[in-house]
Amino acid sequence: MSALTILEDKRTFFARFNKAFLFGWAFVVVCGCGSSEERVIAKQNIVHQGDTQGTTYVIKYHGADSVDQRIIEEVLEQVDVEFNLWRPDSRINAVNAFKSDQTVFSFEDSNRLWSVLWDKCLEMHSASKGAFDPTVHPLVELWGFGLKNKTSVAREDVERILPHVGMTTDRIDLDEVEEGRIYQRTHVRKGDRETSVDFNAIAQGMTVDLLGDALVEHGVTDYMVEVGGEVKCMGVRNDGQPWRIAIDRPVDSAWGERPLQVVVNVQDAAICTSGNYRKFHEVDGVKRSHTISPFTGYPVTHALLSVTIKAVDASTADALATACMVWGPVRGRSFIKEYRDNHPEEAIEAYFISAAENDTHVYWETEGWNQALLPEDQL
Repeated sequence: MSALTILEDKRTFFARFNKAFLFGWAFVVVCGCGSSEERVIAKQNIVHQGDTQGTTYVIKYHGADSVDQRIIEEVLEQVDVEFNLWRPDSRINAVNAFKSDQTVFSFEDSNRLWSVLWDKCLEMHSASKGAFDPTVHPLVELWGFGLKNKTSVAREDVERILPHVGMTTDRIDLDEVEEGRIYQRTHVRKGDRETSVDFNAIAQGMTVDLLGDALVEHGVTDYMVEVGGEVKCMGVRNDGQPWRIAIDRPVDSAWGERPLQVVVNVQDAAICTSGNYRKFHEVDGVKRSHTISPFTGYPVTHALLSVTIKAVDASTADALATACMVWGPVRGRSFIKEYRDNHPEEAIEAYFISAAENDTHVYWETEGWNQALLPEDQL
């Protein structure tokens, strides 16, 4: 099998991901001792891949000994058992089912995942002026994008739920209990017993960051981690070139061909995409986006199809992409410009694709985005 065939097979295999990954095989020419014979040797990456969080993951790295698969699975299980809404025994389902405003939901968060994620969510909620909001969970369920499908939604139901949405401490809060500066327990307090949370807009980004941390702890410096289309790349590929990540062209289809829009070089950064062009269904005869506005309680109806964010970590990129999808093409651009001005150390770049007339698209990107694009003659 030729290298080209291998590459094409991998493109086909990963075509169902939110992003396609171009796993080019690097080749070196080695001269045999005392002979003019040239041998072509493939520099192999170490690869871990499988299913997680209702999607898939791929990890590639080189230049280090293989990391035990059990370490990868331990990280994935830690996140899954805490934050997977589709898992009946997950902690998040227990927190959401807790309906008392007179006491606290108490548990041991030995890995401090809840504290880290909660602080990040509060940070992104504040920065996005409420556009990123995990308490949108009951609205996600109402519109049929959770555990149950819906074919009709009443305005009265939206109005009933909306007052319980908003990530403010008077509705829901999380505290760590310490004794002598030693962690003891984590408490979730609900001032509003009907408030619940959904971390799907950031949990996969967080998982990517945690997997990257685990690789670094075991001596890996050059790696690519992808979970459900959210990606982080550190160092370079095994041929010394930056990792290449392809972004889908928005296609109004749940399945089928997924043509590439652009290919970007990613090095020492994360890249995450949020979009409305695949995950949707009809409610009351109208095609509804899975992005629910925490301000109105309704699925967004603007022209923005997808947002790709490049940042230093995947948690930030994941959350920012979601916030932009809530804001739409105009306010989303203003938000990203303001965020970049306030956080230059995070090296944020953004790429927006919006729908236009006659099935065409309008594009907008930050000034540094094009520097990462791969020239068309190298695609």
